[in-house]
Amino acid sequence: MGAPAQRQSKDITESPTAQRILEAAKRILSEQGYARLTLKAVEEESGEYRALVAYYFGNKQGLVDAIIESLMDAEDQVLRERLAGIDRPDERVGALIDEQREISADWQGFRAFYELLPHIMRDERLRQVLAADYAKSRELDRQTLAAGQPAPRDVDMDRLAALSVAIVEGLAVQYAADRERFDHEGTYLLWRDMVLAYLQSKRER
Repeated sequence: MGAPAQRQSKDITESPTAQRILEAAKRILSEQGYARLTLKAVEEESGEYRALVAYYFGNKQGLVDAIIESLMDAEDQVLRERLAGIDRPDERVGALIDEQREISADWQGFRAFYELLPHIMRDERLRQVLAADYAKSRELDRQTLAAGQPAPRDVDMDRLAALSVAIVEGLAVQYAADRERFDHEGTYLLWRDMVLAYLQSKRER
């Protein structure tokens, strides 16, 4: 079953009210957990009438869909803006990894996603939503990493993009677990050096 028709017919990105509702829902997830995410709780947290929550998102299912898309799309949009105007391949790779480092340092921002993840993995429809969002993220990373490469499409670049996406979440968990001792900055510096060295080796083939 797909998202409610009400949600599909509204562009929530253009509505300040919808955005307030969405941010309130994320706060509830991060601070109180999935079980506390109800339309009533969102109404109280956002200060918007429950009828407006239903108008924009339909029901809890539609709200969860929107949260998943928002969490994934926000990261990609920031990267696109950061890459605008950067032409040199190595600088684009540097911008990508800088953005990844900042995203994974926001350990509190990941809490909403990890609250949702067990429910996503038990729901085939939500898994498909998440899979589509991951595919978009991998494609953006692949395009960024492949800049300047001779081949228009390369299976290894697809795999590197998958690793690129995985790095962000894996390091975010490690940093969140041990922020005092985990070498977050140094690990990303090593990741950047590894990526640049790999891409250089491909250019020299």
